[in-house]
Amino acid sequence: MDKEHFKYLFRLYVSGKCTPQERDEFFDLLEVHKEDETIISLMDGLYSEIRKETPSASYVNNQGRMDLAGTTHQQEKVRPLRSRFKTYTWAAAAALLLLITAGGWLLTRRHTAAPLAAGTAAGNKVEVVSAFTSIRTGNHEKKIIVLTDSTRIVLNGATELRYPDHFDPEKREVYLEGEAFFEVSNAAAWPFVIHSSGGMSTTVLGTSFNIKAYPDRRQAIVSVVTGKVRITKNEKDISILIKGQELRMTMQTGAAEQRNTGGTTIAGWQTGDISFNDETLEDILKDLQIFYGVNIRISNAGLANLVITTGFKKNTSIENALDVVCELANARYTKNNEGYVVY
Repeated sequence: MDKEHFKYLFRLYVSGKCTPQERDEFFDLLEVHKEDETIISLMDGLYSEIRKETPSASYVNNQGRMDLAGTTHQQEKVRPLRSRFKTYTWAAAAALLLLITAGGWLLTRRHTAAPLAAGTAAGNKVEVVSAFTSIRTGNHEKKIIVLTDSTRIVLNGATELRYPDHFDPEKREVYLEGEAFFEVSNAAAWPFVIHSSGGMSTTVLGTSFNIKAYPDRRQAIVSVVTGKVRITKNEKDISILIKGQELRMTMQTGAAEQRNTGGTTIAGWQTGDISFNDETLEDILKDLQIFYGVNIRISNAGLANLVITTGFKKNTSIENALDVVCELANARYTKNNEGYVVY
């Protein structure tokens, strides 16, 4: 591989000036040469240069196109982030370094007294006197965050995460609206709790899992990749999930269903794919709206609760995706100035 061309693509990427084609070429090169020690060493050097220019305690990748969910991470003793780069796999290293100097991609810190989606009942907020960092993503946008406790979080589109500037020594708590994949460090010794919409809370008893809990979605879904999590709603225990299990909770009624994932890909959205297993057409179209960054609405209310199983690769166009969905739903769609209408 031409190392100078690789470095050229890297600098284009972090400057925010690369085209989508150049960005894809860069990540394709990373994928092809992920086991190449020369490239790993080169990435170490590039990362060190960026760290010297812009030191930070937290890191965010605006595109987030690396497959952290599919990478097996070795358990390690939690150490301060500034000394941990050498222990990351190439994918985690790339995800952390491709972000810092690009204009507008650093964390924007703000202080608030009310954490997100923390109500004891749906729609209510719990007032907490603390300083919080808020991270948001737009439609068709992903971000990767590494917290100071070494927990890694990948945010999907149209998602907001809030976390305190300083974790309580007895318990770590964050607040989520949307979808995110978590890899939590030191979970057994230091409890980690995710509060999400509808009064649902997920307590980490293991390491990696996915939460989809958009406030306007019919269902919230928690899926476990490794370890174990406990689910509660309004402080009432609902379920404990282990590897290969998921919980689906109907937001309006609180009704919950536990099932096995059956080997389906959890959090495939991290690599650009998207899949649905027995989900309503209304929820699927909301996810497609986020995934493609377009407006989609249903004009036929009778279609909203139709349950469908399907999936799409990252290069599938919105029209092809809607073709498949509408064929399964025996529906049609049209395009107008505002986006797409399914009827």
